[in-house]
Amino acid sequence: MDVSVIIVNYNVKKYIISCIESIYSYSNAEINFEIIIIDNNSRDGSAEFIKSKYPKIKLIENKSNRGFSIACNQGFRVSRGEYIFFLNPDTKFIENSLQLLLKEVKQVENAAIIGPSLVSQNKKINKSYWRNPNLMTTMLSIFHLDFLNFKKNYFFNKKSVTFSVDTVSGGAMLIKKSIFKELGGFDENFFWMEDIDLCVRAVKKGYTNFHSLCTSIIHYTGKSSMKNYKIAISNQLISKIKFFKKHHGRASSNILIFAIVLIVIIKVIVNFALFPLSKT
Repeated sequence: MDVSVIIVNYNVKKYIISCIESIYSYSNAEINFEIIIIDNNSRDGSAEFIKSKYPKIKLIENKSNRGFSIACNQGFRVSRGEYIFFLNPDTKFIENSLQLLLKEVKQVENAAIIGPSLVSQNKKINKSYWRNPNLMTTMLSIFHLDFLNFKKNYFFNKKSVTFSVDTVSGGAMLIKKSIFKELGGFDENFFWMEDIDLCVRAVKKGYTNFHSLCTSIIHYTGKSSMKNYKIAISNQLISKIKFFKKHHGRASSNILIFAIVLIVIIKVIVNFALFPLSKT
């Protein structure tokens, strides 16, 4: 089998049905693929619908929301493809992306992970590849100063079709199964940033990550996380601390913790100051 498409679902029935239909519509017979869906205890009837309408799909039903990394690793363990394509449920194919990505990844040397262009519904390109996070870029993001984050993103004057990058988005990433196994899969201690961590570990192993313009996939962005916005924000902050402890050491993680506590205090003060105004 060429590729296993692994999708983690959580209460996004409308989007995952559209995603599945688009994969089947645009993936021709030249690609031998399977779809594996891990449902993290959705309550919107999506798991029941998938079972009834798509009997060929492998469906794993978790009894709780186990997060992205654990669920992806579950899918990996039952996969049969030579390549694994991790895909968010709030995405939609607009062309034969599986075939195009497989062709491209086999042409670049020493590739670990390759990510396609992710675009909005009106075809505006979403940022889906970044430089490795460092303390400065991360703190600027925390303090909502991303407009000053010149070292976070790449600025290419002229891009080739496929070019090397530090990290790519887990919203759509293709990786050879043997390499994913070598890396030990996603780190299950993360509930966010597991895609960045995987990319960093791949580079440390001597591989190269790529972003490719060979194909575009629509990404509606964060539909699962919007269901639990406050939990998603806390998971992001906790994962940033875990990431820095793992890859940058205790001193950097302690500085980051101080910055996070400071921004939380500032937000609480601002909210209390503005709260009386909301009553008038």
